[in-house]
Amino acid sequence: MARHSFSVRVIAARVATSLVGFVLFLYGLVAAFSPLPAGAPLVILGLLMIAAANPAARPYIRRMRRRWRWFDRLVRMVGRRGPPSIRSVEASTAPESAKDDN
Repeated sequence: MARHSFSVRVIAARVATSLVGFVLFLYGLVAAFSPLPAGAPLVILGLLMIAAANPAARPYIRRMRRRWRWFDRLVRMVGRRGPPSIRSVEASTAPESAKDDN
């Protein structure tokens, strides 16, 4: 039986990325009701960070991007301005990048 070698450092980085993504997501939801238009990019950045740490979330983001074109445009905007890890998640969740996820 093959054992997976998971490093404590890798697991801690994935948990930290997920937590920061969740905090950005929640803060973006709260900021969506403020007069400044900062809520939507923060929500999307939080979702992309969660998907970067948890690949199981990527099909859900891909479906949301397929369904809502406005969401897809915001993801592309955030992906262009984000770090390489966020850009790779943006590219891998592109609506045309995979077959049917249903």
